[in-house]
Amino acid sequence: MKRDYSRMRVYSQILGIAWPAIVEQVLVMTVGIVSTAFVGRIGTAELAAVGLVNMIVTFIQTVFEGLSTGSTVVIARVTGEGDAQEAKRAMVQSLYVGAAAGALVAIPALVFARPVLGLFFAGTDRAVLDIGLSYYRIVMLGTPFLVVDLITAGATRGSGDMKTPMLVTLGVNALNVLLQSILVPRFGVTGSAAAVLMSRVAGGVARVAVAFLKPGPMRLGRGDDYGLRPALIGRIFKVGAPAFLEQFIMQGGFLMLQIIIIGIGVADAAAWQVSVNVNSFAFMPIMGFAIATTTIVGQSLGRGDRKGAGIYALEANTMGVAVISAIAACSFAAARPLASIFTTDGEVIALSAAVISIFSCIDPFLGVMNVSAAVLRGAGDVMYVTVTAFVGLWVFRIAASLILVRGLGMGIYGVMIGTAMDFAVRAAMYSLRVRAGRWKELKV
Repeated sequence: MKRDYSRMRVYSQILGIAWPAIVEQVLVMTVGIVSTAFVGRIGTAELAAVGLVNMIVTFIQTVFEGLSTGSTVVIARVTGEGDAQEAKRAMVQSLYVGAAAGALVAIPALVFARPVLGLFFAGTDRAVLDIGLSYYRIVMLGTPFLVVDLITAGATRGSGDMKTPMLVTLGVNALNVLLQSILVPRFGVTGSAAAVLMSRVAGGVARVAVAFLKPGPMRLGRGDDYGLRPALIGRIFKVGAPAFLEQFIMQGGFLMLQIIIIGIGVADAAAWQVSVNVNSFAFMPIMGFAIATTTIVGQSLGRGDRKGAGIYALEANTMGVAVISAIAACSFAAARPLASIFTTDGEVIALSAAVISIFSCIDPFLGVMNVSAAVLRGAGDVMYVTVTAFVGLWVFRIAASLILVRGLGMGIYGVMIGTAMDFAVRAAMYSLRVRAGRWKELKV
């Protein structure tokens, strides 16, 4: 059958898959943003503490989103091949992996809470550490539910169903906003943590319930295969393990960056948290395009459509860069008002506005970097992405930031120069790899 690859048709297909993923990614970030915004009204110490803990939680979340990539890619491939039963078996194995991984992470994270936070809060006041510890211990109780949520959602997206994960996330975030508004005024940071915990539990339970209740080709029922399938788990891990490692490297680098920033000062740390939250409104749509690109490239290669995979890769990049550039321009124009949403501290607002403006200028590189990496993940070329993540983040961003901050005393602006170098280098490496085209020949 001849396929229609006209530009408008391709744009329509990409956007049809991408928009629910974009909305969902924006909603995912809202959990941290809402808690940061509510807590930011209490005080600067609370803002810095909760913001840093949210970075640690984001580390866990993003690392396991890497593992969920294995489910997304494998299910996208078998869906493209037309094997619905194998797709459902992969969904079941994904549930098992999520439950086991969540428990394995939560237990040591709680047992070693104080030494873990002590590492990242080094150089801060004892009061900031105590605030962070209180928030961390409550939020981390929801980790098993969060991991199940992430991996199950990734499996659902691989089948091409982007709307169901979006709707579940919408419900979870609505619950979080409601609980934050009720609990924070009364219980402060503890109330914010409780709201996040209850939202995480609701999300994990809802995601599993939908897998059994929602009608469709991926619905699980009594007659389905629930046995352990080591070969299928191995296939998921073949893609998921390098993606997990990539995100571990990435998020580990982000946490190392936090150590550098917290050493500059509390105001700088608070400004960084505000700026990252604001920039997430540009980043999350790109993550949505990336998720859609991984799915559509994987399905295209699953049905042997290499030409289509190449076209989708090119046009997804074009769309993604256009969207992030438009959002970045708006952020640049409204940097100070956006910073004022999160804090009333004049020094933090001024620093945040400057960092938001710099982020806005380098965001187009972020767009190229993430969509191109998603193409390679969808094809199974995950190890290349992992290696280049280490090079870009650790060699350029972390090393440059250390030199510029501690060696030359450039403060938060040194961190932004290192970040710009990272974005530009990885955007170039991923673009060249995609253009070479060898990813179209890989087997998953």
